[in-house]
Amino acid sequence: MFKYLKLFIIALAGIIAAFFITVIFSNSNNNTTVLSLDKDLYTKLTQEKFSISIPDEKTTQSIITVKYRPLVWGIVEADFNDFKTKVKETLNDTRGWKRAGLQFIEVENGADVDIILSDPASLGATPGCSSELSCTTWSNQVIINDLRWREGTEASRSANMSTRDYQHMVINHEMGHWLGHHQHETSCPNGGPAPIMLQQSTGMRGCDSFNAWPLDWELWTNKK
Repeated sequence: MFKYLKLFIIALAGIIAAFFITVIFSNSNNNTTVLSLDKDLYTKLTQEKFSISIPDEKTTQSIITVKYRPLVWGIVEADFNDFKTKVKETLNDTRGWKRAGLQFIEVENGADVDIILSDPASLGATPGCSSELSCTTWSNQVIINDLRWREGTEASRSANMSTRDYQHMVINHEMGHWLGHHQHETSCPNGGPAPIMLQQSTGMRGCDSFNAWPLDWELWTNKK
């Protein structure tokens, strides 16, 4: 805020300087020096409103650009173009990681991360992953299980998640891993909606409701 106060003082000093520069010196009949103010300037100074706009520093946030590339592995049943459209919708939704100062741009080359629609067999053959669920690898790969993308899981269906909400959730959850949330949240000790980094595909673990979006306290990343 101090820099904006300095700008205000400088602007005020400019107005005062203009006042004195346009003052006309004249001598009266008794040789006394008097000051008379230019009429047009007087009207301007007394009638015009001056204002300085000071931005809210609390809302200033640097933007981190993430370039992603959609890919497909194996033989999948979901429509790949539909998958790409829905991934873009999720990543650019104002309820999601965008709130953490991230913007996501789809590219064909030079991606920071690949977002892959994979058949279960290809996913299961990936080190560290399972054919049952989706997965994020240390090789900058967010891998979405084609079967889960289309049908969700038994736990998600029991929680009455819609298929679209499950898709939002799985993209946000796996992208969260890539953004630096390597560990899962394991419970909801005070109830409430599930954190996005809780593994909701396998159960609610004491949370009151399914949640497809990162909570306020999850809005961080170690990406630069």
